[in-house]
Amino acid sequence: MNDNEKFIVLLRHGIAEPHGARADDDARILTETGNRRMKQIGRGLEKRFPKAELIYSSPLIRCVETAEWVEKAYGSSITFKTSEALKPDATIDDFHALIDGSEARRIICVGHEPNLSKAMLAVTKMSSDGAIELKKGGCYGIRLFAGGAAQLEWMLPPRVLRRR
Repeated sequence: MNDNEKFIVLLRHGIAEPHGARADDDARILTETGNRRMKQIGRGLEKRFPKAELIYSSPLIRCVETAEWVEKAYGSSITFKTSEALKPDATIDDFHALIDGSEARRIICVGHEPNLSKAMLAVTKMSSDGAIELKKGGCYGIRLFAGGAAQLEWMLPPRVLRRR
């Protein structure tokens, strides 16, 4: 990766309580399975993307919990921040401002669907008939080139990240 490039990983939060489980949907938490799998996924992501510098997370609890598992996998080598730009009601412009405004070159963004897929499509200038969606715990890896071009380099389902 040269000095003018960035690489971002868009990671969907882990398995959370179902819609309606809490009066405030924003307060839904990861399930026991969601926590167990995100612990494994965090380790798998660290092996595949070892030089990550920064995690941005939606402030919703299920994303923060997901980001915390990723942070634990990286140890003290990574910084963790929440960002309104990754909330379900955030816009593509919010996402662009977050990434463009960050000095970090290797970033993990923990968020929600369909926002993450929409962001990937917008950044890479790809199109979809709406059939693309990350599974919970899945991620996209996107290289951002100087000048604004971007390339989707990988899309990993959660089962691949959980493998040892």
